[in-house]
Amino acid sequence: MAGSPFAGFGGLVQAAPRGTVPDSAWEELNRSLEGTLIRPEDDGYNTWGHPQNLRYDAKRPAGVAVCHTARGVRTAILWAARTGVHLAARSGGHSYGGYSATTGLLVDLGQLDRVRVDRREGTVTVGAGARNTDLYNALQPFGAAVSAGRCPTVGISGLTLGGGFGFSSRMLGLTCDSLLRTTVVTAAGNLLESDAVRHSDLFWACRGGGGGNFGINTGFTFRTTPVDRVSVYQLDWDWEDVPAAFAAVQALVMEAPNAFSCRIGGGAAGRTRKEIRSRRTLSALGQYFGPADELRELLDPVLRAARPQRVLIENRTFWQAKDFFYHSVPSGRYAVGSRYLDRPLPDRGVEAFVDAVDVWPGSSNPDGAGMALFAWGGAIGDTGPRETAFWHRSARFLLATETTWAEQDPPSLVRANLDWLNALNHALEPYDNGYAYQNFIDPALRDWKRAYYGGNYPRLTEVKRAYDPGDLFRFRQSITG
Repeated sequence: MAGSPFAGFGGLVQAAPRGTVPDSAWEELNRSLEGTLIRPEDDGYNTWGHPQNLRYDAKRPAGVAVCHTARGVRTAILWAARTGVHLAARSGGHSYGGYSATTGLLVDLGQLDRVRVDRREGTVTVGAGARNTDLYNALQPFGAAVSAGRCPTVGISGLTLGGGFGFSSRMLGLTCDSLLRTTVVTAAGNLLESDAVRHSDLFWACRGGGGGNFGINTGFTFRTTPVDRVSVYQLDWDWEDVPAAFAAVQALVMEAPNAFSCRIGGGAAGRTRKEIRSRRTLSALGQYFGPADELRELLDPVLRAARPQRVLIENRTFWQAKDFFYHSVPSGRYAVGSRYLDRPLPDRGVEAFVDAVDVWPGSSNPDGAGMALFAWGGAIGDTGPRETAFWHRSARFLLATETTWAEQDPPSLVRANLDWLNALNHALEPYDNGYAYQNFIDPALRDWKRAYYGGNYPRLTEVKRAYDPGDLFRFRQSITG
């Protein structure tokens, strides 16, 4: 693309400390940007400058480039390369590790949210700023779907680049498995159409290689699948039934058809020991691509082995099921860990979870703390671990742990929450396969290169060298060349 005033500045320099870039340079960006530049002194900065995970709220940008076009993204990238200002991209902004925040230039893609459905081709093209809810709303009139997540505000961009899973994934595969092509703006300012033929190495990396590593993706085209009616379930147990419920649900998942999905999890909320004990919860929920009577028959062993206090098993349309599952990621301040399991979590692991909840230090955040186990397998494993950058194809379960706190909680309580999460993760370590989910990115994770990318990391470094040799797109756990 020609016409950018920064077209000649492809060489990269070290990131400039915040405040060292003169106002004239920011004014130059403002004049050239196809979008809006928001600085700390501008109205709206308090709206645009915060990360979703307020744990990282001290990391405020020196400027937010709200881009309206891919050309605007290119202008922002070349300006950052010329000035040395650190660059970060934000679509949904739900980086668990705070990596879509920066003290430099934040490139906000939220205005690139157009969704276009091509019924004849059976595809949907999505701007990088679109959220789960935008995708679902556009597809519903056509009776088609892409396997996506349950949180309405999560960005399709980050979801796809890190793999992407939800309650349809055992049937339809991961979000990245439906990706047909993507547009990427590179560090050199090149706008590349990438698919299985054009820049196929970059396309491979964009299917599970994580967001923010190789460039800024501005658009995605997915293959869609027709959907109609499904059935859903939710089972709630007393806290005393945790061991029996986990054992029964996991046994079912190991034998269940691809059409069946499941999340079982629980935890507690509250500030005092009495509140925490009274707010301990355990539930399982999921979807079945079939009628409710078949679903009830599938669930019968669970219902007999661990009798729930509440049972919901109902027929729904796919879109009613989507609304049933909608749940936002933690709010406020939080930390999350993850691990993959090749077999069910044994009784000792479940006991470690129960013991941890009993000693959780509490917080003022109503989201509390807990653990969730997601059924993996099914169609997720139909693609080989090296066919895309997403390595975790043979796992049977994904386990996530989290704790939350609020602004008013004292530093000692925040530290106690983080220590609690670390202790729980350590207690669960003997039961995992050494891998973790890159979209639940965790700054505290050791050996993250292997944990997120397994045997694909060396090839990912080759893609990095090819498309970002100067390491413009970097953060604490970014892929390096």
